Amino acid sequence: MTQLINYLKQPITIFLWLGLLCLWACGSTDNTGTQQTDSIVEVDSGNNPALMSSQSASSKKRPPGSIPLDFPLVNTTAKANEYVLAPMLQWVEDGFVKGKDQMVLIFYGRKMVAPGKVESKLKAIGKEVMMPNSMIIPVPAGEKVLKGEVVLTWEQNRGSSMRTAIVTDASNPASPKIQYLDTPYTPGVSDVQAQPNTFVALREPWQPGAYLAVKEDFGYNYAQIIRETDNKVLTIGFTGKVKVYNKNNCVPVPLKPQLKPGDKVHVVKIAAFIEGVVKKVLPEIGRVIVEIDFGGRPETVVAGYGKIIKDLKIR
Repeated sequence: MTQLINYLKQPITIFLWLGLLCLWACGSTDNTGTQQTDSIVEVDSGNNPALMSSQSASSKKRPPGSIPLDFPLVNTTAKANEYVLAPMLQWVEDGFVKGKDQMVLIFYGRKMVAPGKVESKLKAIGKEVMMPNSMIIPVPAGEKVLKGEVVLTWEQNRGSSMRTAIVTDASNPASPKIQYLDTPYTPGVSDVQAQPNTFVALREPWQPGAYLAVKEDFGYNYAQIIRETDNKVLTIGFTGKVKVYNKNNCVPVPLKPQLKPGDKVHVVKIAAFIEGVVKKVLPEIGRVIVEIDFGGRPETVVAGYGKIIKDLKIR
């Protein structure tokens, strides 16, 4: 123990520890765990003997298009050469090997190569991979939007993880200016120019990318839709955890809420919805200032559209 303490006192080691602390501090603060970037080369496990040897027999024999969750095989509307949002294939495979509860995903912008009936070929980092269609969110080409609409995209300036954003300037409806809604609010943040064909407007309550309040034992959790079918909803939630819910236990969160100061609402805090009162609405940037009681103390939350709901009742 004494040797370890002396080692940690060495100047070089201190700098290393400080570096690790900085990396940890700069990690994701997003509710869905999607603020990281690709840091490894994606591989097609079917052509990688080293990866295949580490997988369980059930993983290697799984039917095409299947995922390690109880969710149906589905088709896709994505077309060749269009963008889509999808996770890394090896992270999906990890769910078969380590267990579905250990599967943590981040969705990135990809290019569709060849759509298939239950799984499709995507252009990923390093090579092409076959991805289950249930894990693919289409981003149709040619989308045009209006000011104030909420879109699903990814971080345009980093080319990385999935984001929702509000359109702040639709002078060019095919390449609008946007502000992200999933990142912590920063006053005076600059708008981002969305490139054509890299976003899809969120206009329907059960659309991939839209948000849900999900009834749990002790309240309502917060989740984002990946795919909905056959009364089941595949979602991504806090820290990138993927779950399937019964549709009857889910309440769509409006992406353009009609709110005014004094309204009683439920707002997302960490991973769940808690009660609060609206103090101010900022429609130009898709934010609402809410006062909540957290841990017995009053606290002000600046919530983006999709994270606040007025009438939270299971229908």
